[in-house]
Amino acid sequence: MLIPYQTDAPLYHWPIATVGTIVVNVLIFFYLLFQPEETAVAIYEWGILQFGSWLPWQWFTANYLHAGFMHLLGNMLVLWIFGMIVEGKVGWWRFLLIYNAIGFIECGLLQTLTLGFDEGGALGASACIYGLIAIAMIWAPANDISCLLFISFWWHITFDVSVWIFAGISVAIELGMAILLVSMADNVAAAITSEVLHLAGAGLGFAVGIGMLKLGWVDCENWDAFSVWTGRNEKKKEELAQEYLESPQVQAAVANKRDTMLNIIRHNLAAGDAANALAVHRRGIAQMTAWRLPEEDHVALIEGLRARQLYDDAILMMAEYLKLHNAREPLIRLALGQVLLSKMQRPAQAAKVLAKIVPNRLAPQQQQQAASLLAKAQKLAEEDPYEVAGEDW
Repeated sequence: MLIPYQTDAPLYHWPIATVGTIVVNVLIFFYLLFQPEETAVAIYEWGILQFGSWLPWQWFTANYLHAGFMHLLGNMLVLWIFGMIVEGKVGWWRFLLIYNAIGFIECGLLQTLTLGFDEGGALGASACIYGLIAIAMIWAPANDISCLLFISFWWHITFDVSVWIFAGISVAIELGMAILLVSMADNVAAAITSEVLHLAGAGLGFAVGIGMLKLGWVDCENWDAFSVWTGRNEKKKEELAQEYLESPQVQAAVANKRDTMLNIIRHNLAAGDAANALAVHRRGIAQMTAWRLPEEDHVALIEGLRARQLYDDAILMMAEYLKLHNAREPLIRLALGQVLLSKMQRPAQAAKVLAKIVPNRLAPQQQQQAASLLAKAQKLAEEDPYEVAGEDW
């Protein structure tokens, strides 16, 4: 007998519902075991999934009835470990919803497909449990399960095996048996074996596991099957953060935010409120690494600040322009030199800025103005040798 008894999968919730489900199954089994035979038979006939009928309560009750003690024991041992893995990630009420929904849907589909049958039925928690096995394969494939294998009553061994291998072998065995038994079946009714029902539960489990993962309803911390296959589980936090920032959804959100902030800046500039426009621009720099004003808006903000005589801010914006744009560089240098010289009394820095102007990129009149300002700035700088012109604008 193989007993999986613990796992190293991270558990963020105690397996309360898993234990509760096991207790309910055990109590129901032993309650019926000690009932008079006629009572037990009547309850089983009422609760098991009967082929050829359409009785929706049986889509629920059939999952809590078992055909014998070994049937119950095998199911509960596997339910313990895989219920713990699934509930450990989503909590008790989501676990109960997943567990019972898999059984309910599987039984509903099965009973609907067998409406024309004259006999047959199904019972047991196996479909629900195989659903959990499939979910664990998606959510925690690389985690280990510790197993106890009894070779005989006196001899046993313990070993660890990954969820992927344990679950994969379990599903593969059922698939192989199902193919063999279905190929040997004489009719459709005979083809509906327990292995086929287990695989139906596993199929629903795969759908639930992948769906919840892709919708972001469960956090597997990059240890889910897709992340393990692509190697994302081995990436550093910085790499994952960069990958997230470059994702299409984040880029779309950033673009939307950028457009909104840009519209606010333009609205403020149109209203003559350059100070608020500058505040929004600075917020964009703080919040978005790739934030930059379009060239025309940058010039408009500089003009707005100069018009409001906010010269300190205007100087910083002109210096920023020179680092980011080139279209009107000579004109911005001319304006910056003029502000530094006439408004801020910084002739040495003005001379440094004006000296970098390429004359033939200016109109003749502007060339004369630039030359005049440069000569004046150099003269004043010589008269005041203590000014430090440290900025490389």
